[in-house]
Amino acid sequence: MERRLAASPEDPFLCRACREKREELQALKDHRARGAFVRSRIRLLREMDRSSRFFYALEKTRGAKKHVTCLLAEDGTPLTDLVEMCGRAHDFYTSLFSPDPTDPGACRVLWE
Repeated sequence: MERRLAASPEDPFLCRACREKREELQALKDHRARGAFVRSRIRLLREMDRSSRFFYALEKTRGAKKHVTCLLAEDGTPLTDLVEMCGRAHDFYTSLFSPDPTDPGACRVLWE
């Protein structure tokens, strides 16, 4: 679009469309920066340059600390493969939240 605008700078439709796209791009950059501020937990936003390489590296470092890198299998062996870890987590929570069999006689005693 900018190449077309450079070729015909007098076209009002093209000028307006290009300006709108630049504004949309700036809004996306601002949205991304706000999300990065929230994720990195920076307190003093005025002191940070939102486009600095340092800031995004800080966000990446803090985000990396939140990832699970290893789970233990039922037999105690460590799992580091993402697919295996997801399967283990799924199996663990499926068994954790599945209903246990109940004894009808014990239920009657409790109700009485």
